[in-house]
Amino acid sequence: MSEKPLPPEVQNMIIHYQSILENKAKMEAELRIIEAELSDIENILETLKNLGDDAELYKALGHVLVKKSKADVVKELEERKELLTVKRDKYRKQLDFLTKEAGNLEGRIKEALSKHGYTTS
Repeated sequence: MSEKPLPPEVQNMIIHYQSILENKAKMEAELRIIEAELSDIENILETLKNLGDDAELYKALGHVLVKKSKADVVKELEERKELLTVKRDKYRKQLDFLTKEAGNLEGRIKEALSKHGYTTS
C-alpha cells in the first residue's frame, strides 16, 4: 500500500515553514552575537569609568595600535552601542514576527493535512 503524495499547496506551505524556521535560527544566532558584543561594550565602558581622563588608551587598527584619548574611545563605544541596540531591537521584533508566522503556518499545515486525510501528532 503506497502513500498518496502531499498536495502541492501543502508541500509549498511546508517549504515556506522550513524557510521561516531557517531564517529564525539564523536571526537568533546573529542576535546572540549582537548581545555578546553589547555585553562586552558595557563591560569596557564600566572599566573605562574607573580610569583617569589622562589614561593612555590604544585601539587596534589591523596590525597597528593607535593611541586614542579616553573621550574618543568612550564616544566610539557609545556610538557602537547605540547602533547595536537599534539592531538588537529590530532583530527581536523580526523574531517575534517569525515566531508568530511559524505558529500560524504550522496550524494551517496541520489543518490542510487533516483535510487531505493525513494524521498529525
